[in-house]
Amino acid sequence: MSHILAPRITQTDRSRRLAAAIALAAWAALCVSLLRSLLPADGDLLWELVVFSGFFTYWTNAAVALAVTLPLLAPESKPGRFFRRASVVTGVAVSITLVAVVYELLLRSGWGPLGIDLLLDLLLHYLIPAAFVAYWWLVTPVGRLSWRGPLSWLAYPAGYAGFVLVRGALTGTYPYPFLDVGARGYLTVLSNVGAIGVAFLLLGSVFVGLGRLTGR
Repeated sequence: MSHILAPRITQTDRSRRLAAAIALAAWAALCVSLLRSLLPADGDLLWELVVFSGFFTYWTNAAVALAVTLPLLAPESKPGRFFRRASVVTGVAVSITLVAVVYELLLRSGWGPLGIDLLLDLLLHYLIPAAFVAYWWLVTPVGRLSWRGPLSWLAYPAGYAGFVLVRGALTGTYPYPFLDVGARGYLTVLSNVGAIGVAFLLLGSVFVGLGRLTGR
């Protein structure tokens, strides 16, 4: 019964247009990124897929793409109803904001993308996150968000961290320097994971607090 009573997003023509634009941008960016990963001239396709699957950026942009696509195309399906839940949309908004924050603070200085890579970088780390937060604000009854939400949303990045550590132990590859157990050791990596987890909880609390402050 709780899933029936849970607050749901409210779509308008304006939010649907924004959702469609986000969906097109997110799916296009993900598809192009995947193709660029899988089709190097001398690449091992299976290995490149393993590498691609490790990035939180791709996971979360895929979640954004689903969160805007399913309520548009299949709103009454089980997945569509799931992504119409206000708490789910907010959890995705917090997660994609974390993508932007971590990239800006920890990763951006490590490389200088050019050409199509620069466009993908802007889309995946800045434009799509900003657009989805705007979508979240438009459709979500933010005044009804629960303070317990951030704890439940934490399951997603925690699950990702567990996946990356297990996968890294099996393959020896890690997607981000701050998660590289081979280079930094488990103690440092787990400390980094814990710090990012705390940042996620604080970020989630900011989203809830702003929503409840407006009372909308």
